[in-house]
Amino acid sequence: MRLEEFNHWWTEKSVDPEFAPHTRRDLYDRVREDLGRRQVQVLLGLRRVGKSTILFQLADYLIGSGKNPLHILYCSFDEPELQEKRIGEILREYSRLTGVDCRKERIYLMLDEVQKSRNWVADVKLLHDNLRNVKILASGSASLNVLAEARRSLAGRAIYYELKPLSFGEFLRFKGVQVEIEKIPLYEDQLKREFEGFLFRPFPELVNEEDMGFIRSYIRNSVIEPIILKDIPKEFGEVDVLLLEKLITIFLSDPGQYLSLDEIAKELRRAKTTLYKALFYLEFSLLVRRVLNYRPSIRAASRKMSRIYAYHPCLTLPFGASEEKYVENLVLFVLDASHYWRYGNKEVDFLSGLTPVEVKYGSRVGKDDIRHLLYFMKKYSRLGAENGYVVTRDAEGEIAGIRLLPLWKLCLTGLPAGSRSRAAAGAGNQQS
Repeated sequence: MRLEEFNHWWTEKSVDPEFAPHTRRDLYDRVREDLGRRQVQVLLGLRRVGKSTILFQLADYLIGSGKNPLHILYCSFDEPELQEKRIGEILREYSRLTGVDCRKERIYLMLDEVQKSRNWVADVKLLHDNLRNVKILASGSASLNVLAEARRSLAGRAIYYELKPLSFGEFLRFKGVQVEIEKIPLYEDQLKREFEGFLFRPFPELVNEEDMGFIRSYIRNSVIEPIILKDIPKEFGEVDVLLLEKLITIFLSDPGQYLSLDEIAKELRRAKTTLYKALFYLEFSLLVRRVLNYRPSIRAASRKMSRIYAYHPCLTLPFGASEEKYVENLVLFVLDASHYWRYGNKEVDFLSGLTPVEVKYGSRVGKDDIRHLLYFMKKYSRLGAENGYVVTRDAEGEIAGIRLLPLWKLCLTGLPAGSRSRAAAGAGNQQS
């Protein structure tokens, strides 16, 4: 595809509304507010969450703010013919087509799926350091936590954002449902009805989809398979695709299982080193995530058996995970927890900082269900473990100081303010 085909606004003077819809993700405003900063802005996230749409919406905003449409260059490295080109070559082609001199005029360079460009880190660093008139925005389908090369090479030069699948609040906005968060009881019945739709529709393109068969096929064919068959081989060269498919089936059919590479190596007759690499690829591509057993010592936590989940529970839909497992995975995603806790025969599903959270979605909650929460809070009270929660289907209230919180409300508002302890270790969605 030629550059002028990517950038229809060069001739039409505006962005086609089909590319830049009016409804925006929560992250859009933060990215837009940072446009005046010198740093490269890197937008990361799973396939199909809307990264390209945000770039087009930013182009639309810039043109609406009076910027010359010719000064906005978008290119997608999904196109095979661009993947082998250096970004400097693309800029020279752009200048030839438009007559814009990047050394003298302010331009906005938008690089979509940038991780597919072979030398993108070196090229972006070179452009940032030498062409101060070029403002760079990039998107990529990869995990921020494992982009080690980019984080090192672009240290101090980049701001990173993670665009996640739709939150419940965003889903409501995409559906055109307006609620006042501070008046939740007034809208409770409507919110519960809408939540049933939200559970399995976390992508913008699925918001109004009724057919669950189509939803499962979409997630398999538009998200999971392109990552395994195209993205990972492109990023890492020769990989064992069959092994990746087997691991995905193992992990996503039973999210939350304890990760035992020894057992998997024996079952699949593969070396553990091979499995470690494959697991890295799946984490890099935002298909799975690991949750560590909490200990105050970081070294101790890393030695304990981890549990493995889908990055987002919707990825388990093609694999038939149970409702209980699906909900547990969703709670993990909403909390963005990095730890659970297990000590002897005692266990807590997740920690948000040092706030213990249990998931009890299918049964009534009694005192026996909160014993481990209370034990954890007592054991780590000196570190700030002051609150505990049980996520339920619909029950609300308190048992022995442990708060019961319906899942729909957790997804709408998160844990109540102040529930994350002073020892909380989680980072925000933006890092520099």
